[in-house]
Formats: sequence, structure tokens, C-alpha cells
Amino acid sequence: MNMIERDRAARRRAIRNGHGVMDVLTNLSEATEYSMPRLQAIIAAWVMSAPMEPRGKVARGDGHVDESEYRKQSIYSLLYSLYRSLGSVENEHGERYQFTFNTWGYAWPEAWGPPPAHQHDPQRFGRNAYSGLFHFDAVQQLARERGGRLHVVELGCGTGAGADHVCTSVLPKCTYEAIDMQLAGVSTCRAQFAPKHRGRLVATHADATRAPIDDEVADVVAVCETHVTDQGEVMTEEDRKFFRSARRILKRGGFLAWGNSIPEQAWASSFEFLASIGMEVVAVDDVTDEAVLARDLDDPRIQAYVAHALARFPAFRIPVYGPQRRVEAELAMRNLCRAPGTRLYDDLATRRDPYRVILARRT
Repeated sequence: MNMIERDRAARRRAIRNGHGVMDVLTNLSEATEYSMPRLQAIIAAWVMSAPMEPRGKVARGDGHVDESEYRKQSIYSLLYSLYRSLGSVENEHGERYQFTFNTWGYAWPEAWGPPPAHQHDPQRFGRNAYSGLFHFDAVQQLARERGGRLHVVELGCGTGAGADHVCTSVLPKCTYEAIDMQLAGVSTCRAQFAPKHRGRLVATHADATRAPIDDEVADVVAVCETHVTDQGEVMTEEDRKFFRSARRILKRGGFLAWGNSIPEQAWASSFEFLASIGMEVVAVDDVTDEAVLARDLDDPRIQAYVAHALARFPAFRIPVYGPQRRVEAELAMRNLCRAPGTRLYDDLATRRDPYRVILARRT
């Protein structure tokens, strides 16, 4: 039985058992790309399961979901399938775009020079996040020495929008392999972005901790807001495997460029572990203030997108439980976007989760 068949069987068992009919936070498969009709059926099942839940998993105040209540594979499978199914939408200014940058990003720091994205680009903060991975002098010098012909491997590429941005505007002579465990994200990259680059951009469906890539092939390993090392004081075995995989892929002297907003203790644990496997952190830039500004400026677009997305699901009009689930869905989506008023926004604004961009070299 393959992964798609296991996913369908699990949902059938849940329905037969009369409990957990559909928990969108845990039941979806990273190996499945869900069409809009399937998404609508899943959301309908989730709405109808509301009476069977002893309590809601999404906090009504700030959209917080406890770490024990979700699987990242399920959440991102839902999001990437949704982004692709919705296609082009309008932002708050009536400009059309497709939601492909699943990143918080940040306003471009003045000290880094001219911003890389146009101020009216709906997803400029996501572009900034990817450009920022390569702004370091050491990376720029290496690119000059190689005539721009660097090989980049990204672990956790999402839809591949960032990979496309790098290949187009940051390192237009590079080769790039974008890896993600979510089939829906990789499929978007293969269909929408990879063909533009005529073989320079390759999208691979794989777990980054077991990446099917040879040793010492990458000049740069890029990691942009990937769901790793975010468990606070605990560095998991998955986190350790992730960093070991990055080090294995890097050439000697190659760079790990990593940007994210994670707990302070997670940064400390990560730096300690990187040093233990022969990775020297050579630069750290804090862009927390710029990240908060980006979330403030981006909020109208996020509000418009969430409203547009939720309007596509008739199940939210089912009496009693439909509106209840709609509120949960809206709060959860806004929290994942770190929108003002949510737990993740507060964690960023209070610097519980500082946003840093770091560069480490394989020694």
C-alpha cells in the first residue's frame, strides 16, 4: 500500500470509528496533493466533526495551536494544496498574484543597500528573506570568484518561489536543487518555476534529513524559515539529522545560509550543535525589528487572502458548526502568517522568537 492509499485508508477508518472524523491538523499526508474538490470534502468533514471534539485545538484569542496538537506535514500539505488550488487572487490594492512565498520575511535593512524587491510587490517580504540569505560579503566574494556559477541546495523549499527568485534575480548563473517533503509544494515548483530555468532549477520530493544528494556538492545550503529547531529548549533528533545532512551536502569551505524566527534558546542550541559538527558561525544579523514591520505592513494582504480562501468552502455556512470552524480556520491561518494579534506575532514582537539571518562555514 503506497502513501496515498494509506492516507485514504486512515480517513476511512476515522469515519468508521466515529471519532477524529477529520482533523486537518494531523490527518493529511505530505505525499498527497489535494485538489479543490478534495479540500472542500476534507473541510466539510472537519466541520461535521466539531461536536466530537471535547475542545477546540485553536485558541480563540490568538490562534495558538499547541505543538502536541498538530503535525507539520499535515498543515503544510493543506496550505500548499490550498495555495495552488486558489491560483491568482487580488491583494488589498487589487493587484493579482499567486500566494507562493510561504514566508514571513522582513523589510529590507537599510544597511544592506537598495532593496531587491519592488515596494509594490505583494510578496516582497518573502523575496527579501531569500535575497538576505546571500547578502553576506563572504557569499558575494565566493560568487565573484566562481563567476556566479555556484551550486545551491535548499532544504525545505516549499513551493519553490524563493528558488525561482534566487535563480532569476540573485544568482542568475547558479544551479539550484530545491528539496521539500511536501508533494504539493514540489509539484508547484516543477510546474510553475523550474521550466523557466531550463535545467538550472531542479525540484526534488524528499525528506531533507535523508536528502538523496551526493556528499560535498553544494557551495551553499539555503534554509529559509524551515520548520526546524523551533521546539524551544529541546533540540530534537530530527533537528540534528537536518544539520548533519546540510553539512554532508556542503563542500569543504561551503556555506550554510539560514534565516528564521525561532526561540532564543533554540538559536543557542543550534549554534552549539553546529560547532560540534564542524560548522563555524561566521556572521549573524538580527532583523527582528524589520520582521515585525513587515508583518504590520503585510496584514491587509493577509486579511484579504484569508477571506478569499475561506469563501471557497461552503461547509463554513453549515449552521452552528460552520461559523465555529470558520473562526478557528481564520485564526489558525493568521497565526501561521504571524499577523498582528496572534501568538506568533507576539512572540516575534517581544523577541521571544528573534528573527536572525546567519552564515556558517563548513570547516
